[in-house]
Amino acid sequence: MTEIIKQGWSESKDTGAVFLDVAKAFDKVWTKGLIYKLIQLNIPDALTKLLISYLSDRKFKVRVGRSLSTYKNIKAGIAQGSILAPLCYNIFINDIPRTSRTQLYLFADDTAILSTARNSTTILNDIQRHLNQLEEWLIKWKIKVNVEKSQAVFFSRKRNKPSAPTLNNQIIQWQNQSKYLGIILDQRLTFRPHIEYIKNNYRAAKARLYPILNKDSKMSTKNKILVYKSIFRPLISYAVPIWGIAANTHISKLESLQNVTLRQISKMPWFVRNKNIRQDLKILTLLDFFKKLATSFFNRIDNMDNVVIRSISRYDPFHPVNKRRARRLLT
Repeated sequence: MTEIIKQGWSESKDTGAVFLDVAKAFDKVWTKGLIYKLIQLNIPDALTKLLISYLSDRKFKVRVGRSLSTYKNIKAGIAQGSILAPLCYNIFINDIPRTSRTQLYLFADDTAILSTARNSTTILNDIQRHLNQLEEWLIKWKIKVNVEKSQAVFFSRKRNKPSAPTLNNQIIQWQNQSKYLGIILDQRLTFRPHIEYIKNNYRAAKARLYPILNKDSKMSTKNKILVYKSIFRPLISYAVPIWGIAANTHISKLESLQNVTLRQISKMPWFVRNKNIRQDLKILTLLDFFKKLATSFFNRIDNMDNVVIRSISRYDPFHPVNKRRARRLLT
């Protein structure tokens, strides 16, 4: 998604995006509709019957204290947490409307619609046309979208935005940012709000684990480093090939978090340089670690069999228009 937006900017185009909030997606799947779609797929009869058996005549009980209710029938939904749940949901939404002038992004129940063009009116019209088709499909398959919780973002360096799109006669207001798959995407892709979000999560996790990280803790330095690498650093580095292009002023704030934590783990006094502490603990600077992750990520993409995935990040990183893109800054 961010590559599409960045590519658009390199061509003097803006991008509009609508992020839809599907209400209780897994819990509200219309079971009979899903069974109909399974039959339409013409998969082997034995597998179809197995899946129908899995979806039909499900029951549940509720326990409150020592009291247990009688069995009740489950009229809709698929079992969350089961191996088959994501597969069944993907089958259920597989025929979601698509258009030639928009990009549709689906990951489980996270749905986004994008349009890229030079003219903001064109962007709005493309998105609205897609939403109109989607509206009919949602009604047909009994899927509810929380329009109040859905958001639209106009990714542009311009201040003026087009009129807001609508769904079910309700306006989806333009916002300055939206969270998608755990990443906060602001309208200029500075990722400043996302880094603030990371900092808050990091500090909250550190507060919870303070008893085992403080200077009086009996835990060995080796185990403290293991805790840092397995809990704290993943909080910082999640999806870094996407947002690692943020300005150094933002990245340095995360570097400071790491420095403080490593000093606490090593119990080093204030006058010992952060560089020396990292060397003693064999920890890379965050920027070097980010580059290592990004290089591995792009190498995996380049070697994938899927042509569509390979094409996502295929551009000349040294072309002047790509100077702020991930391959240029992180590899």
